[in-house]
Amino acid sequence: MNIHLSRLASLVLACALPLGAVHAAGQSAGQAPGKGAAVKSGPVNDDAKRRGKGDRLLTRDELRACMALNESNDAGTAAIGRRQAELDKEREALASAPAPGADARALVDEKLNAVKQADAAYAAYGKTVEDWNARMTEFEARSKDMRNADRRRAVLKQEQAELKTTEARLVAERDSAIAAYEGAVKEANAQLAQGSGSKAAWNKKSEALAADEKALLASRRKWTTECGQRRFREDDETAIKAGK
Repeated sequence: MNIHLSRLASLVLACALPLGAVHAAGQSAGQAPGKGAAVKSGPVNDDAKRRGKGDRLLTRDELRACMALNESNDAGTAAIGRRQAELDKEREALASAPAPGADARALVDEKLNAVKQADAAYAAYGKTVEDWNARMTEFEARSKDMRNADRRRAVLKQEQAELKTTEARLVAERDSAIAAYEGAVKEANAQLAQGSGSKAAWNKKSEALAADEKALLASRRKWTTECGQRRFREDDETAIKAGK
């Protein structure tokens, strides 16, 4: 009975071997080793010579490992392609997105203007207080000579009470404006940090993808070195595909 052999290779040459028909099987995306035209064995690659293996046949276990490696490489290539497509979409989304914190910055400006208005109102109140102090000082200096001093004093005291009420209101309004401003600043900073975090996350994914691409390249080189120019028995291939 003839032994049917195949070679895991990418080049096909017509020839016959004493051991029987030898078929070529190349590595391609999504394609397991298969039958091809008869080929001659060709030169033994340098790596095989250094290992001392020459052109010996792959054992069934070795063939199984080569077929599994080929399938793994193909699956890895497809997965990397999907991940790259996802990264491209994320990059476009990041590039077209509004500047991080743009709305929050506008709110910060709005709240800051409210603080400035509160400060201006309190400054105006301060001038009113200065005016009352000046009138009160003048009254105290002339009250002895005034016929209606008690009535005048009562008016000034009423104004003083109103000024205190106004001051309490202005202080509360200013404190509220400052608190709102500080909250807006905190939110803006959070949005800016989130935007920076999104870019950092994308960079991390990109670096991980590059590392996996490098590992896949090494795996493909391993297949080429250990499997690409080795012959195998077709019976072993059939048995492996049958789950044996």
